[in-house]
Amino acid sequence: MPTDLPPLSRKIAVEVLVHGPQSRAQLAKKMGLSPATVTRIVKPLVEMGVLVESDAIRTPGRGRSSLPLDVVADDYRFVGVKLTADSIYGVVTDLRAVVLDSETAPVPSFDVADVLGAVVALVERLRARAGRALHGVGVTVGGVVEKGETVADSPFLHWHEVSFRSLLAGEIDIPLYLANDVVGLTRAQQWFGHGRAWPHFALLTIGAGIGYGLVINDEVVPTLVSPFSHFPVDPHGPLCPVGHRGCMTAYATSAAISAAVSFGRREEVSYDEVLQLAEDDDPVATRVVGEAAYALGRATAAVTSLTGVERIVLSGEGIAIAELAPSALRAGRHAYDGGRTSALEPVIRPMDFHEWARGAAVIAIQEVFP
Repeated sequence: MPTDLPPLSRKIAVEVLVHGPQSRAQLAKKMGLSPATVTRIVKPLVEMGVLVESDAIRTPGRGRSSLPLDVVADDYRFVGVKLTADSIYGVVTDLRAVVLDSETAPVPSFDVADVLGAVVALVERLRARAGRALHGVGVTVGGVVEKGETVADSPFLHWHEVSFRSLLAGEIDIPLYLANDVVGLTRAQQWFGHGRAWPHFALLTIGAGIGYGLVINDEVVPTLVSPFSHFPVDPHGPLCPVGHRGCMTAYATSAAISAAVSFGRREEVSYDEVLQLAEDDDPVATRVVGEAAYALGRATAAVTSLTGVERIVLSGEGIAIAELAPSALRAGRHAYDGGRTSALEPVIRPMDFHEWARGAAVIAIQEVFP
C-alpha cells in the first residue's frame, strides 16, 4: 500500500473511507476544490487501487464526475489487541473497522514474557481464522506509552519502561503499532464512531481508570493521562491511592466506588453489585454513584471550559453511573457555569473491551491507510 501520498491525496482517500462512497463532484464541493483538481488527484489513487469506482450513477448528461468512489474494505484485515489486568481482548476487522472475529484470553501473569507469549498466540489464532494476510496489528494498553514503542508506566500491568512493541516485532512478522488504550478508542470514535460527524469532540472514559481523549479540527490532540485522572473535584473529598484528596480517581473509578459502598455497608461489594444496589435505590450505593456522576459532570464542564469543545462522549466499562444518576451528572456540569455552559448534553455510549480492541485495530488502520 502506498505510504508517500501527497497530503491532498491522503485527505481525499480518508474522506471516502470515513464517510462512504462519494462522487468526484461531491468531493470537490465538500473539500473546496475544483472538479479538475479532484479528478487529477483521484486518478493515481484509482490506478493504485486505493480507491475504486463503484457502479455508475446513470444520469443523462452527466459524465465521469458522477461515478462514486469507494474503498474495498473487505480486501483488508487488521488485528486489534487490548490488554487489561485480567484479560487480553482481540478482534479482526476490515478496513472500516467492522469487527469480523473476536477472542478473549486470560492474562497468565504480569510477567512481560508471559504476556508477550499470550498476545503472540492470540494474534496467530486470529490470523489463522482470518484466512488471509493481515495488513497491520494494533496493541493498546492502559498507561503511558512513549513514542509508540515503550510502555513507560502501566499501573494495571505493573510495568515500567517495557519496550513492548520491539518485543512483539521479534515474534510477529506483521507491521505492529503500540498506543495508549484511550488514544485507540478516541481514534475509533473519530473515524468510525460517535465523533465522526464532529470536527471537535472529547472522549471521557471511566472504569478501572480515568481516560481523556481530545479531537480538535479533526486532529487528535495529545493529552496526558495523569493530570486528568487526578483532576480535582472537591478538596475535602476522599483520598485516592496516591494521596490526592477529592480527585476523579478518588470518586469515579470502579475500585473507588466499590470501596466506598463496601465501607458504607460494612461488607465487600463488587462494582456490578454496586450498580444493582443503586438501581434498587439502596441509600449507600445511590449516594456513592451520585457523587461519582457529579464528579464526572464537573470533569465534562472543565473540558468544555478549557478547550471550547462542546460535544463530549462518555464511555468506559464503568459509565453506567452516568445512566443511573443523570441528575447528578447534570448538576456537576452546571455547578459553576452561571447558566452559561453548553446545553449540548454528553453522549453516553457504553462500550465493552472488544470495542477497545477495535480501537487498537484503528491505530493500525490509520497508520497503514492510504
